Order: sequence, then C-alpha cells, then structure tokens
Amino acid sequence: MIRAFNAPIRSLPPALRVAAGLAAIICCLLYAMYGISHSESVFIAGDARFYIAMATGDYSQVMQPFASRQLGALFVTGLMHWLHCTVESGFLIEGTASAVFALVAIYYLALKTTAPRWFLFAVAFVPFWSFLLQDLVLPDLWYSALLALLLLLLQEDQMLAAAIMMFPLMLSRESTSLTLVCFLIAAWKRLRWTDRVVAVVLTLAGSVVVKHLAMRAQPNSENLPESIYMLAKVPWNFMNNVFGLVPWSNVNTQFCAVPRWTFPVHLGRVHAIGICGFSDTGWVLISEAVLSEFGLLPLLLGFLWWRSRKANPSSVLLRFALLYGTASLILAPMLGTWFARLIGYAWPIFFVALPLLFDRIPCKPTTLGRECAALGFFGAHMLLFSVAYRWFWITQLEVNLVIWAIGYFLLRYWLGTEAHPADRSRAQQDQSIELARERAVRLDLGNI
Repeated sequence: MIRAFNAPIRSLPPALRVAAGLAAIICCLLYAMYGISHSESVFIAGDARFYIAMATGDYSQVMQPFASRQLGALFVTGLMHWLHCTVESGFLIEGTASAVFALVAIYYLALKTTAPRWFLFAVAFVPFWSFLLQDLVLPDLWYSALLALLLLLLQEDQMLAAAIMMFPLMLSRESTSLTLVCFLIAAWKRLRWTDRVVAVVLTLAGSVVVKHLAMRAQPNSENLPESIYMLAKVPWNFMNNVFGLVPWSNVNTQFCAVPRWTFPVHLGRVHAIGICGFSDTGWVLISEAVLSEFGLLPLLLGFLWWRSRKANPSSVLLRFALLYGTASLILAPMLGTWFARLIGYAWPIFFVALPLLFDRIPCKPTTLGRECAALGFFGAHMLLFSVAYRWFWITQLEVNLVIWAIGYFLLRYWLGTEAHPADRSRAQQDQSIELARERAVRLDLGNI
C-alpha cells in the first residue's frame, strides 16, 4: 500500500490517472469554497471595489495602477450583457471558470510526470488556492488561467500561439513584461524571429490599448506618471520589507505622522520623503508566507533542483516555469506588503516545474524505510497545511520552522544522497524498461 502511494503518477493506467486528478481538483475546490464561506465577502475585500467599478463602467471610482488591469473586468462586463446577470454573478462565473481551467491545466501537465502519486493531493492542499479564490474579483485568478494556457502551449511546442498570448496577458496585468522576458529567455532557441517579433509587438500593443482604456480613470494617489510610480514602488517596498526601514511621504502617512528623518522632493503631490523607524514586521510576514503558502513544496523543489542542477533543462516549459517562478519570488518583497498574494504569483514553479524535476532524477527510493519517509514527508506537508489553514496565517513562526525541519530530515532520508554514475545508468535502464511496459499495456488496451 505504501509503495502504491509513492509510485510514479505516470505508472497509473490512463483512466485511473484521470480519476485521481479529478478527485484532487474536487477536493481543492471544496476546501477553497469552505474557506470563502468563512471569510469576509469577496466583493469588499482588498481592492475589489476598483475592479467592480471597471466592470460597471464607473471609472470615476477607479485609480491607477488598477485601471491598467482591464481584460478581466471587461470580460465580466461582457457576461453581464450576454447573460443579463449582476456584476457579482459575473465575477463568480469568471472566477469559477478561471479556477477550474487553471487546475485542469496544472493536473494535465502533472499526470504525465514521474512525481509520486500523493503529489496530486499535495498540490490540492495548500493555502494558496483558498486565498486565490477569496480574491476572485482581483485579476490574479483570471491571469492564472491565461498563464496556464500559455504553459499548455509551451508544452505542445506551439511557440507562435504562445507569443500571441502576450496580448491578452498584457491587457490583464502590467506584470506581463516579466512574463515576456522569461518567455524570450526560456524559448529563445526554439523561437523563430517571427515569433520573437510577434511577442514583443503584441506586448507593446497591449500596453497601448490599456493606456487608451485607462484614460478615463483617476491618477494614482501621488499624481505621478504611471512609469515613475511603478518604478518608485520597488525601492519603497524593498526598503520596508528587506531592510526593515519603514518609509514615509507626505502623501503616505499611514505608518507614522511625524518621521524621524525627511528629505524634500518634488514629484507630483510628493513633496517630502523620510523614514519612520525600524520594524521587523516585513521579515515576519515574508517568512510566514514563504513557509506556509505552498506547504513543503518549496523544500521539495529546492532539493530536487539541487540534485539536478548540473543537467541543462531541455524542456521550454520547465525553463519558463523555473525562470518565472524564481523571478516572482525574488520580486515579491519589492512589489508590496500583501505577501500571501505576491508570493502566490510564483505558483508555476511549484505546480509545474516541481513535478517535471522528478523526471530528471533517475534514482528512486526502493527500500521500505525510504517509502515510509516519502509518505511521512507528505504527512508533514498536510500537517503544515492544516496549521496554516486552520489559523489563517495567525501562526507561530516556530511551529512552521519545526515542521519544515521534520520535512527536511524526512526528505533527506527519502531521496538519500546523490547517485553515482553507475547507479544513474542502471536507474535510467530501469526507467526505460518501465516506459516500455507502459507502452505495451496501452497497446494491449487499445487492441481490446
């Protein structure tokens, strides 16, 4: 029984693989909906009011940079006209469809890998999904669905179609500039010059269209040009979240009324900037988000990446997921203080790159002790999920660290030390035999 849970996903018969994926998706949606039912209304949470105003055409209530994220709200406007529904119903339809599509795409990719079977439920049971669905009015869920479509196109080596995806992505969120850079780097050798030009031109076209649509919106609170505003956010948030120096300006006085140090500037409504003092709150919040949002999957990812670090990833999908996820994690402290949301942007590295890395590890656990350690690691992952989900992030950092330490030692015992070249060759032969057996089984089933 233990070996059955740890066996590769790909070794399951096709029908059972589909059934296992559907079961995991249903579990994920059920617990996420339970979390929504026990939280504040999704229509008043966070910045939801700006996107509701865009969907209803009331741009007098919309300010930058929210007005730059147009496509999701415009889709809801279309649903309101086509289905004659309310704006709330429109966002619920869009959010549900986006969540289902993103999950189906993720599991479609995972079911083809040699990741252990329990990995299907490890992906489903992470706090990320509940928080993503709670903010379904925000463009994150819609953008995740579009990004999932891009990942499917990369998997199928449809580079021109992937390049065309930059246009709807740019209409949905301004961070598509990062998506474009990661796409060009990851797929540069596979792309024709036509594909590269299409990707860049359509990204620029999307930014022009967004700028035109956002002309009716109000400027940002600092009354700065949008480019300067977005650039200024980076040092502002980096100083607060990484160095612990709480920033101040005459426009943003929520941290303190009288700063300890000021410096005069002349940028729009900003006439002075300064420092309120020192605070470690940013460090604690970042640590909580990193240790909780994706469970123990970051630990497993780091271990597998280190094990396969010398091998050059040939898959464009794997390179893109690694690049995009890593960049999203690094940039998260520079983009704001809503870490549970910002770190969630890195989901492709945990849900897509991680199972693909299992295909690059030739040595599999064979002893019963290692099989038990693998299942214990999954148990520690579920324990961390139950702690984070039950207490809604109001947890002791020490509890998360203890669970991570337990997971680390179980992971070390499960996967052991790096294999010698002879062991790798034998493992590769065993893997080839296993794949040949799978093909034979499929042919037999087809003949039946």
